[in-house]
Order: sequence, then C-alpha cells, then structure tokens
Amino acid sequence: MIKTALALAAATLLYAAPAAAQTVRVPFGDLNLSTAAGAEAFDARTAAAARQACVVGPRLINDNCVRRVQQEAVRNLPAARQDDYARARRGERILAMVAPAWPA
Repeated sequence: MIKTALALAAATLLYAAPAAAQTVRVPFGDLNLSTAAGAEAFDARTAAAARQACVVGPRLINDNCVRRVQQEAVRNLPAARQDDYARARRGERILAMVAPAWPA
C-alpha cells in the first residue's frame, strides 16, 4: 500500500510540472503577428516548443502543461505584439494610416 502511494505521488509530481524547470524559447522576430498567417506560425512554433518541454514519459505529453506554456508565451510578447496577435487571432484587420510629415 505504501509503495503504491509513493509511486502515485511520484507520478503526480512528474505529471504536474514537467516544464517548471525549463526555459522555453519561441522566436518570433521574423513573424508579422498582425496577420493570420503570422499568428498561426507563432502558435505552431509555441506548440512545438511546449510539446518538447512538457514530455512526461516515453510518449506522454502533459496537455495542461502545453496550454500553460502557450499562454505564457503570448503573455511574454511585447505589449504591441500582443495586441497585433490578439487582433489577428480574432480575424480583425489592422489598418495603418500614413500621413505626410509636418510641412518642411
């Protein structure tokens, strides 16, 4: 009974925080996060990095860990990039207005 409880506790700890001691890096400098394609590419990169960080066993991936890593990656984007990403994910268009410089 005690051996089973210890094994269960160890398995729970392994399941709960596989990425806690890891740093996950997701490059995004080459992506235009204001477009749907850029946001999708960021999501794909984040998901791939999260799956690598959240491996629990030989072929097990902690889905809760993957979601937390993905959410944290978005939170760690610079504020302007977060806004662009959020608008692109909602399908909103981002319009830019170009105005001439102050008269010379």
